[in-house]
Amino acid sequence: MISPAGHKHIAQDEHAQALRLRRAFLAFCGYILVSAGAFLSHYLGFIRDIGIFGITAILLGLLLGNLIVFALIHTGTNRRFADPSMTLPQLLLGIVFCTVLAFYTKSPLRGIEILLYILVLMFGVFRLRLIDFIILSVITTFLYAGTVGLLHHFHPAQVNIRLEAIRTASLLLAATWVSFIFNYIANLRRKIRRIASHDELTGLYNRREIFRILAREKALSQRSGLPFSLCILDLDDFKAVNDTYGHLAGDYALKEFARTLRENIRSEDYAGRYGGEEFIVIFVNYNLTDDHTPSAQRLMAAIRTLRFPDISDTLRITASIGVAAYRPQESIDSLLARADQALYQAKLKGKNQIVCGEK
Repeated sequence: MISPAGHKHIAQDEHAQALRLRRAFLAFCGYILVSAGAFLSHYLGFIRDIGIFGITAILLGLLLGNLIVFALIHTGTNRRFADPSMTLPQLLLGIVFCTVLAFYTKSPLRGIEILLYILVLMFGVFRLRLIDFIILSVITTFLYAGTVGLLHHFHPAQVNIRLEAIRTASLLLAATWVSFIFNYIANLRRKIRRIASHDELTGLYNRREIFRILAREKALSQRSGLPFSLCILDLDDFKAVNDTYGHLAGDYALKEFARTLRENIRSEDYAGRYGGEEFIVIFVNYNLTDDHTPSAQRLMAAIRTLRFPDISDTLRITASIGVAAYRPQESIDSLLARADQALYQAKLKGKNQIVCGEK
């Protein structure tokens, strides 16, 4: 039996694994484009001291490295690593490839390697911190400078020291600058993702994210048979709070209600704002029975103890709750309709109570 915490971890990890596979595929597509560019450069005479078979061997080694990453993610072996995305190994693979390519590229075209290095670093925007970007920028610059040093030693005619000094300095400055830009984009991406998935007022998941979570739980339940239940909560006569104390007080009451939900569900469950004064809680790995709703009862007990001294010592709020367990192969709309019908019955029976939908 998988624990509820394990259930939630599995659901989230499957989504993360799918993203990692897509990113590995994007990297593969990028390598294909660079490979095409390398063959074109060889055809036009900008590659020296290595034949078509040598270039092919280098490119096949690069693609093999990418396929190994893809295989590790596909088999789940990557979960054993501190960074399951294997971001640094993938970036180092690309950086080393660009460095090898720079060694065999003639001087007129070698400057394009700066652009390739920047494109490689761009993939770090999904995962890396600013310090990681800076370290990679320094490593990249040293590798390029080392390549130029080797060329100057073995093929001095292929190196214009002044030009390469400018290129090396430009690479360090460009890589450092884009590191700050990429870090800014990464932070902005995280903020946008939170804004897109959370309700601004309450901080709970918003309607869109709740539906995404429901779809994920449904898919996981159909594959593994793990149950989950849906709880819809509606504040009773909440319009009277706004009319009596004002909308700012109403917003404060909603935030306190949301805090109560967060504090009285398991860490593996999900709480969201469905709209207005309606809220949803998803109980994962939870097999609901008609006479056994401890999770919903715990929420009801916590709501009844809510106090609002900053608004009024006499203000109390109650909620009606409808609960329904997911049926195998059932649509999300059907599950929501059954929970909503249970909520409607709770309202009809006098509010401030829990009603379970039919199994």
